[in-house]
Order: sequence, then structure tokens, then C-alpha cells
Amino acid sequence: MEYQILSKKFKFNINKNIGSVLYIVEGEKTEIKLLGHIFKSILNYEKVVSVDRRGKQRIKYVSGTNKNSKVFICNSKESNIRTMTDTQFVNKQVDILKEYEDEFNYEDIPIYYIFDCDRKEDKPYISGLIENYTNSREPGANNKFDSIGGMLLLSYPSIESFIISNFESDMFKASERCNFKNQTIKEYIGSKGYNYSNMSIQTLNNSFMELIKSLEKIKINKIEIDDTREFNNEIYEYEQLHDNQYMLSLLLISFIDLGIIEFEE
Repeated sequence: MEYQILSKKFKFNINKNIGSVLYIVEGEKTEIKLLGHIFKSILNYEKVVSVDRRGKQRIKYVSGTNKNSKVFICNSKESNIRTMTDTQFVNKQVDILKEYEDEFNYEDIPIYYIFDCDRKEDKPYISGLIENYTNSREPGANNKFDSIGGMLLLSYPSIESFIISNFESDMFKASERCNFKNQTIKEYIGSKGYNYSNMSIQTLNNSFMELIKSLEKIKINKIEIDDTREFNNEIYEYEQLHDNQYMLSLLLISFIDLGIIEFEE
């Protein structure tokens, strides 16, 4: 398989037709609102449909150029990575999404799992997920579905790292600016006034540049996009050694996979 070289020379293709995409997320509000804002308000996609774990649906329409691109977002059963593989609950969520898209076939579309990695007691469990959820379109050996794939994209210690990376530089030094043992990352965001609604294509560019710079510090400059096992393991092992103080979110790796982020020669 070919490796994708991670380069600082990139661009966001806001006209990219990605078809239908499914994100399965941990948070009931933050991740859903965050992804909804990015795809609806920044990338101008026609339809974003979400369903939270209580079954509440939201549909966001825009009159954009990407009329064939539709994003679906649903929750895991609980805000805990251990419930990510609750097949029965996820299937119920997908059934609700199907009410809004007759042709929605989740067996044929890319799937991304967006979860936090902030609990050391979950280490054996997370290691297993990294081994099995390696491709957005192809099933792993022990994937929870028999016929579809799924790519696990973790945030260290949480999705708030991604929000901060939109507005700050040198994310690999973030723990020097704030002692996150005394102040939670959500408190830090609140004190700075950072909000997903203030994100733009410019802040996304900053976030991706910060992702590249952070990965360089771990000595990662390429990724096998068809099999993220090695890539995810390198980051996870590094994070474990550094007591989860190295702030990093892999959310935008899905944009590479979808072709929204393109690398330039």
C-alpha cells in the first residue's frame, strides 16, 4: 500500500464531492456541533444530519455547491470509548438516520470514529480498537460490523485539543501554557473564549498545520491511509509515555482520507 506523505504544503478543496459520510462520535453536543459547523458553515455542504444518543435529530440544509455530499453524525451509547462497539445501539442510531435519506447505505460509505483518549485504565481496550479500526471503508479482523469498515481517530486528551489548535500555535508546548492537572481543558477553552462557531477555513488551515508540526515532534511524517494501525500505535505509545499531556487531535486525518485536504507538490 502507498503511504501518504504529510506535508506543510496543502490546501482545503472546499468543492470536493465526498458523497455520503458517517461520523460516530463520543460527545452528545460538542462533536456534533463542531462537525456540523465545519461541514455546513465552512465547507458549504448541502446536508448535515445528526442524531444524539437520546434520539433527537437535527437536519441542517445549506444551498452550497456540494449538493451530492451529505454528512451523517451519530452518538455512541455513552460518552465513553468502551461503548463504541455497542452494535445494537449504533444500529438504532443508523436506523434513525435512514429516515432522512432513503438511499443511505452505511455499508458502502466511509466511517470515522471520533473519540477521546484520556483514561489510562482503557489502555488494553484502546490498543485493541487501534488494531481493528484501521480503514474507513474496509472491515478489520474483529470489526463490530461484518461488512463495513471504520477508522478510529483519537483526540489527546479530548476533542477540545482540536478546538484549541484552530486558534493557537505550538500545540506541542500547550502543557507549558497551562497545567491541565489543575485546570481542565474545558476550563482553559472557556477562559480563552474559544468556540467552534468562530472557526473558519483560515482556522482549519492553522489547525492542520499544527497537526503536522505536532506529528513531526513524534517523528511521524507519513501515514498509510488504508491501514492506520502503525500510525495510531506510534502516537498512542508516545502519549502514554508523556502522561497524556501532549495535546493532539486526529480529526483532520479524515479530511485527508476524503480528499478534502490535498497536498501540493
